[in-house]
Amino acid sequence: MKKLWKTLLVLGVAFSLVACSGNKTETSEKKETETETTEKTETPEKTETPEAPDTNGTASSGDTIKIGALQDITGKTATLGKMIQAGAQYAIDEINAAGGVNGKKLELITRDTTGDVTEAINAFTLLATQDGVSAIIGPPVANIGLAIAPLSEQYNVPILGFAIDTAVLQNKDGVTYKNMFLFQPSDDQQGAIMAKYAINELNSKKIGAIYRSDNAYSLGLVDGFKSYLSESGSDAKIVQEVQFTATDTDFSTMLMKLMNAGADVIYAPNYTQELITIAQQARAVGYTGPIIMGLDAAPPFASLAGAASNNVIYINNITESEPKVAEIMEKYKAETGADATNKFFLGYDVVNILADTITEVGEDSVAIRDAVEKLTGYEGLTGIISINPENHQPQGLEMYIHEIKDGQSVMIKQYSAE
Repeated sequence: MKKLWKTLLVLGVAFSLVACSGNKTETSEKKETETETTEKTETPEKTETPEAPDTNGTASSGDTIKIGALQDITGKTATLGKMIQAGAQYAIDEINAAGGVNGKKLELITRDTTGDVTEAINAFTLLATQDGVSAIIGPPVANIGLAIAPLSEQYNVPILGFAIDTAVLQNKDGVTYKNMFLFQPSDDQQGAIMAKYAINELNSKKIGAIYRSDNAYSLGLVDGFKSYLSESGSDAKIVQEVQFTATDTDFSTMLMKLMNAGADVIYAPNYTQELITIAQQARAVGYTGPIIMGLDAAPPFASLAGAASNNVIYINNITESEPKVAEIMEKYKAETGADATNKFFLGYDVVNILADTITEVGEDSVAIRDAVEKLTGYEGLTGIISINPENHQPQGLEMYIHEIKDGQSVMIKQYSAE
């Protein structure tokens, strides 16, 4: 039902055009920096895999090993793409400074999707063919992932991505795309983590939910949350839920409805700007209890929401209390003046995973894909990463639960969906 509903949200993806005009290519020697964006793009209609012969694996040649990055650099979700690119380049600079991989330097080739599906298809095709990359660091937004997933079947180039919609990994029949991999918990897993925390740590019995009915990201997290509640055996339940759309800005009446239903916790899986307004209006109407949010309440949310952010609980891929994370954040800030967000560390971890994999199996893309499918127990800055070979999702990957106290984020504990 979730995949069907997401399909109905946005129709008419232009899939067949793979002309090469209009793409921007960057070999990222400098680190692009920007703070976390609040925008993500909706999930479009899925398309079937085009009929085309499979290709052989690719391998970089010469003195460099080429790694592709398929990211939005100039579009609406550019702050996400730039931060992943920056983290990837940071890791590459470290690796190259230490001698490279198997005697070769790593080279990052970034192609700009501009946040557009057709541009993304063009850019992916060029990376997989003309650029000769051994692997691709994929985007964190679902619409781009859904567009390239069927097309990826034509090429033997693994895509290590971050789009949390599970439909990016499996087709409508539940068959896993051979080259698509996810390196952060899926929307189902993230929703489950938040529900698990509400039950186990907050001892919540009555939960109120406020979310966008026209947004695949919000709906996916709600589905995961509800599924965990129903399967947990707990007597906790959603006593009231309210839905809004992109045009809504006044949530006061909706929040009062949750309070009147006796909600002891509010669950709000939405975008940062919406979360700021929801938190501020919730406090204004007298709600002082916990508000559980997703990744979008990570910094700089607290500074933007002000005092209303206190008693907000959110999940994140990283915690600043981890010494290596803190060290990199401090160094990156000193070098660039920008903050390294969770997306930075997702890019950083994936490059290091690729470097280790290439060291072991070489730079042939098929060998890399097969090794990534069997990845087990990689200790990254975003957690201990293992890939489930059946669905290409991370298995047992924990996220960091934070609570905002006096405007500061305090890491409480780690949780996985399992």
